[in-house]
Amino acid sequence: MALLFFLGQTLLWGVPSWASEEAEVLCSGMACYTLHWGTHNWEDAQAKCQSNGGNLVTMKSQEEALHIQELLAKLPRREAGPEGLARFWIGLHREKGKCYQKHQLLKGFSWVSGGEETDYTGWLREPRGTCTAKRCVTLQGNSTAVLGWADGLCSASSSRALGYLCKFSFQGMCRPLALAGPGSLTYTAPFGVGSASLAAVPFGSVASVRCGPQGETPGPFLVCRGQAGGEFAWSSPGPLCASATHGCAYSNGGCQQECQALEGGSVRCACRPGYQLAGDQLSCSPVDFCRAQPCQGQCLARLGGFECRCPAGYALAADGVSCADVDECGAPQPPCPGGCVNTEGSFACTCPPGYEPEGPSGRQCRDVDECAQGAPCAQLCTNTPGSFLCACQPGYQRDGGGAACLDVDECLGEPCQERCLNLPGSYQCLCPPGWALAPNGVSCLLRPSPTSLRGPGSAAPSLRPPGEAEPAEGGGHPPGTLPASQSPAPRSDPTVRAEPGGAEQSTLQPAAVSRSAGPWEPEWASATDGPRLLLYYILGSVVVILLLMAFALGLLIYRKRKARKAKKKARSATDNYSWVPEQAGNKAVGNDYR
Repeated sequence: MALLFFLGQTLLWGVPSWASEEAEVLCSGMACYTLHWGTHNWEDAQAKCQSNGGNLVTMKSQEEALHIQELLAKLPRREAGPEGLARFWIGLHREKGKCYQKHQLLKGFSWVSGGEETDYTGWLREPRGTCTAKRCVTLQGNSTAVLGWADGLCSASSSRALGYLCKFSFQGMCRPLALAGPGSLTYTAPFGVGSASLAAVPFGSVASVRCGPQGETPGPFLVCRGQAGGEFAWSSPGPLCASATHGCAYSNGGCQQECQALEGGSVRCACRPGYQLAGDQLSCSPVDFCRAQPCQGQCLARLGGFECRCPAGYALAADGVSCADVDECGAPQPPCPGGCVNTEGSFACTCPPGYEPEGPSGRQCRDVDECAQGAPCAQLCTNTPGSFLCACQPGYQRDGGGAACLDVDECLGEPCQERCLNLPGSYQCLCPPGWALAPNGVSCLLRPSPTSLRGPGSAAPSLRPPGEAEPAEGGGHPPGTLPASQSPAPRSDPTVRAEPGGAEQSTLQPAAVSRSAGPWEPEWASATDGPRLLLYYILGSVVVILLLMAFALGLLIYRKRKARKAKKKARSATDNYSWVPEQAGNKAVGNDYR
């Protein structure tokens, strides 16, 4: 069966294009690197690598550069050039028309496997900036060191390349085989290169075994193939070339870890604790204790066992496999400055009334400005930490503990000398007809009569309350009235502050008093009616003067027209005769002194 698989591999991959060429191979990790000798241009070298499933080598990291250095260490010294260096094509090139990029690590070059980005660069010198021809890169080095990259034309003659480097990537690797007795091994990789010793054998490779001191006994063909769980192992179980004479003494019986000698000289491989024997009966692999999913959370395989881990917000229970919720709110230092509510696997921060969460994690609290969000206050609102206060404008008062504002009836305190009219948020003092509101907005003044405006001899406005007559001259009082000492005291002005001794020192103006006329007070009954009447008198006088001037002008025009008519009627009688000019002869006859 292994032989058929090997033949199938040969038909699949074909006969290697370098079957007669000398090649070196190095496999590590998930890739194999090969070194091939021969004078080729860059395109031909890339075609040879591609024909077997690979590409010219890339050196995108320091790790790949170390693998290439290890491969070059196998170079025989005689193969170096005259300068002691050998040049090999690598998979770095720049197409014609693409220019030099100084700011990039690859300087405008790109890898044949794709991409222009890299974490590693190895230029010996700055590439040429020409864009007129395709440029290709060679690796210069020897068995002791890799010097670096150099660009040039892609032809074999101009580059002086002695060979090329290829890279092949694989899904996985098998460990090298170990023989239980004398014999030989030959590995043939899928890319056609054979080797007797490989540190790792790529998936799909075939191993040819020959047993005996001289390899005289043909052995089995083994194939590196994939196993369940993503591992790779050889197709045929061992031990290989087991010898009763040698037993476990020869190469540990071909076993990776422990070799057990059986009766009859045969051997059997075994594994240390925590490992299990692989399908090839030679190698050992760690036991996958997590395959049975013993953990409630995450299971991590460990040597000889496993370890359970729990996600954030949970802690490993006492049984070592279960996960229990962690109460973050019960910690010595709670994560929330406000309130904290524990949830399954997490927690939530809460804020007291009047506050809201703040920040990306929502762990901090900030005050809510209820006034800016439309607090239920009728008039004024003041924000406070965690709450707000409602207030009212002057002339209003709070309705108990609610947010509404009620009008204050200032008239209940009798602030006016006469009548008081309550208004929303204020009040207005009114005076009876014939009286005007004083400048203090509270008292009433007797409105001056028109005769008081005639001269300085007029009487001053009365400050007596309305309804009280002026006293007679000489200290008397009008008939039917009492003297001032016996008459009832007038209502005092609440805005006048009395000093000891009875003198009124100052007048207090109310906070919000309207001085306009009341609904029952005529429009002229205000403190400003005197100047207004004076203005009316002046305007009336002007109108009368204008009317008189118009009358005089009309009379003048009438008289002129009448005079013209009279002049036409008084013409002279001579106006009816026709005058004839005097003749010269008549003048001579009538001249007595001629």
